[in-house]
Amino acid sequence: MRSRRRLTVRAALTAWYLLVLCLVIVGFSAALYWDQEQTLSAQVDRSLAGASGQAMALIDKHVEPIKFVDNDAYQHASRHLAQAGYAVMLLSPSRQILARFGRTLDLPSDQSTTVGLATIETTFEGTEEHWRVSWEPVVRHDGVTVGYLATGLSIDAVEQALHSLYLTLLWAVPMTLGVAGFAGYGLARLAMRPVDRMTQFARSVGASDLSTRLDYQGPDDELGRLATTLDDMLARLEASFSRERRFVADAAHELRTPLAALKGRLDVVRQRERDADAYRAALDSIEPEVERLIRLVRDLLMLARLETESAPWDDEPIDVSQLCERIVEQMLPLAHERGLSIALDVEPGLIVMGSFDHLLRALLNLLDNAIKYAAPCGQISFAAHKLEGTCRIQVSNDGGPLDAALVARVGDRFLRGDAGRSSDTGGVGLGLAIAAEIARRHCGSLTLSGKSGGGAVAVLILPLAPAKILEPKRPVVSVRA
Repeated sequence: MRSRRRLTVRAALTAWYLLVLCLVIVGFSAALYWDQEQTLSAQVDRSLAGASGQAMALIDKHVEPIKFVDNDAYQHASRHLAQAGYAVMLLSPSRQILARFGRTLDLPSDQSTTVGLATIETTFEGTEEHWRVSWEPVVRHDGVTVGYLATGLSIDAVEQALHSLYLTLLWAVPMTLGVAGFAGYGLARLAMRPVDRMTQFARSVGASDLSTRLDYQGPDDELGRLATTLDDMLARLEASFSRERRFVADAAHELRTPLAALKGRLDVVRQRERDADAYRAALDSIEPEVERLIRLVRDLLMLARLETESAPWDDEPIDVSQLCERIVEQMLPLAHERGLSIALDVEPGLIVMGSFDHLLRALLNLLDNAIKYAAPCGQISFAAHKLEGTCRIQVSNDGGPLDAALVARVGDRFLRGDAGRSSDTGGVGLGLAIAAEIARRHCGSLTLSGKSGGGAVAVLILPLAPAKILEPKRPVVSVRA
C-alpha cells in the first residue's frame, strides 16, 4: 500500500498562512459589507423620517376627507421632495389614495395594514424597483385616525452601491490571497533556506569525518539554536566514535596478547609427544591466560550491561559505613602481602539507595586499584563522610605522580596507570570504567586526581537515602573480591 504524499514544510506553512488570511479577509469583507448595508439603510430611514415629517406638516386634518393645504409652503415642500425623488401619498383610513405628489409609486395590496417602515418591490416604466416606504397614521387632536401618510424613496441606488462593493470584494479577495500566497511561499522558502543548508550539511557528514561543523554565525533564534545543537551533537558523536575506535583497538590489543601466548604454548605442546606431567605443566601455564581472558570478557559484559542499563538492578537501602568496613577487612591481607597499611576513617550511619552488588563491585575496584598501584610500604587511606546531603567516599594511596592525561580519561575502558600496559598487576584496565558507570547509575560521580608528593585520590560521590529510610534491608556479613 503506497503511503500518502505529505506536504513540504514550506508548502504547509503557506497553506496554513493562506487559510488564516482567507478567514480574516472573508470575515473582514463580510463585516464591511454588513456595515455598509446598515449604514446606507439607516441613512435612507433617516431621510424618510425627515420627508415624512415635512409632508405631515402640510396635511389639513380638520376637513373630510383630509387633504394637503394649498399654500406657498406646500408648493415649496412638494417641489423639493419631488426633486429629491420622494413619492408622497395621502390615504384615507381605508387606504384609498386621496392626494399625491413626487414620483409615482404603486403600492401593493398586501400593505393595507402596514404601519412603520417597510421595503416593497414595484414596477416603474417596465423596470422592477425596490422602495423603502414609511407608513404614518394621520391623527387628529382628538385622537381619531383620519388617514395615512405614505412616504417612499427608491433604494436602487443603495442596492447598486452594495452590489458594486460586492463585485469589488469578489475579485479583490482572491487577488489579495493569490499575491499573499506567492509572497508567503517565497518568505517560507527564504526562511527554510538555512534548514536546507543544514540538511545538505548533515547528509555530507560521514562516520569517517565528524570534525566538520556548521559554525553558525547568525542571530540566536530558533535556527541558530538548531545549528548550535547540531554542532554539539556532532561533537558528542565524534567523541563517542573516538572512544569506540579506541576501545576496539584496546580490546584487540588486550585479547591479542593472551591469545598469542595460548597459541604459542599449544604449538609447542603439539610439536612432539609428551608424558602426562609435561601436558599437565603446559595446561597449568595456559590457565593464567585463560583466567585473564575470562575476567576481560566478564568485565566487558558487565560494562556493556551497565551502559545500556540492562544489568539486573534492585534498589535497596545500603549501609555504606558497614560495607566500607567489611571491604577493608577483607582486602587487608592483600595489602599486607604488599607491605601496605590501610587507614580507615568512616562516619557511621551512611545510608544510600542502590544496588548492593554493584556498589560492592565499585568499592572493591577502587580499593583494589589503590593497592595494586601503591608504592611499596606505602599507606592507603579509605574514608567515607557525609557532605551536603551526599556520601563522599575517598580512596587514596602513595605512589608516583599521576599523569594528567590519565586523570582526564577517568572512566575510559582499558585505562591503566602504566604506559607500557604491563600485566603484572593482573588487571585488564576496566576497573575504573565499571566504577564510573556504577556511580552514574546511582546518580553519583567518580573523579580521579593526583596527590601532592605523588599518589592518586579517587572520590566517589553518592546521594544519601531519604531520612525516612533508617535501616538497610540486608546486613553486611562478608564480601568477596
